Amino acid sequence: MARGQPLKRIDINNAPDLLSLVDEVRSTNEPRILRKENEDVAIVRPMRRPSHRRLARGQPFTKDDSIWNLMGTGRSGVSDVSENKYKYLSEEYLDTHGE
Repeated sequence: MARGQPLKRIDINNAPDLLSLVDEVRSTNEPRILRKENEDVAIVRPMRRPSHRRLARGQPFTKDDSIWNLMGTGRSGVSDVSENKYKYLSEEYLDTHGE
């Protein structure tokens, strides 16, 4: 097989011996060498499992959130909201949370 080519997949759902071997390799996280007669012929090693990054979760919106003050700005004649969203949000935040 040429380097860089994708590996061929083999479905082992109907091969109980292979399923058992795969379960062992996964649970121990250690590769196994397969032998035929007196010759090593293949290696079975666990694959890296995809990492599941936790997404940061914010607080849900409430009726009092300043974001709602932006509703309808598309009809208000203000055309730079998307360009200046942080400016408008910070101004509103300071108005409602100021000293």
